[in-house]
Amino acid sequence: MKKNYRNYRALASDILRGRWLIHNSGQSFAAAVSLAMDFLSKRTTAQEKEDIGAMLLDADGTDHIGDDSTEETSGLVCIIPVHGTLTKYDNCFGVSTMEIADIIDEYTEREDITGFVLDMDSGGGAVNSVLPLVHAIRRAQAAGKPVIAHVDFACSAAYWISTACDAIFMDNILSEVGSIGAYYQLVDDRHNLQTGEKIITVYAPQSTDKNLGYRNALEGDFKILESELSDTVTEFQNQVKANRPDLDAEAQGVMSGAVFVAPKAIEIGLADGMGELDDCVTNVFVRTHKF
Repeated sequence: MKKNYRNYRALASDILRGRWLIHNSGQSFAAAVSLAMDFLSKRTTAQEKEDIGAMLLDADGTDHIGDDSTEETSGLVCIIPVHGTLTKYDNCFGVSTMEIADIIDEYTEREDITGFVLDMDSGGGAVNSVLPLVHAIRRAQAAGKPVIAHVDFACSAAYWISTACDAIFMDNILSEVGSIGAYYQLVDDRHNLQTGEKIITVYAPQSTDKNLGYRNALEGDFKILESELSDTVTEFQNQVKANRPDLDAEAQGVMSGAVFVAPKAIEIGLADGMGELDDCVTNVFVRTHKF
């Protein structure tokens, strides 16, 4: 049974006052803010989204999606698109990593599934979107089913997730990875009420540290939030270095948020090579000795 991850108030909170691992958010963030405000004000309700279009390919390239049993094949590779801005919960403008994690878990339990390819085309997303998907990748790998990242664009949170895979293959010479960094993007909505009322916030005298980073940021003091971001980026960097042991972490820009196209990314160890989607499927079969 498909689970429902539509927690729009949590999603709106993530958008308005969340930490982001995303490259060049720009207009997408502005659109997300507008959507979040509509959710909170109940001016907009969620629209139905199409299911994530996973494919199940055999070694001949035939898609078996919808098949309950494929005993006639030597195994199937599940290809899952990871396209757009990543959030933990379901949304109308990107990808729910918890939903993708459920798909991985579901197909990991099938004996005819040999492994997975994550088709990455994402600039990243919310900090809390990363670990649900990373943990699902680890569960698949623990079950002996490799997970390969096929990347056209995987930056920030999307790159972090990609590093958890068994290998990263970039689609073409213009494909991009990197942007290892984080930032806060806050919305100061104190004076943006349309109906004329004024919000007065009162904190208990025992609660001097409650929301202090956000409160200080509204007054122009960013030290607490910068410290929180530093902790996040340190963990991001440590995970990337652990997942990519051959990475040249001292190369210019690698750990400070630069983005690299395929030839340079492969040279410094951010990726393993170039390969189209079919090549990644073949790589899964080779890793499991079924090709």
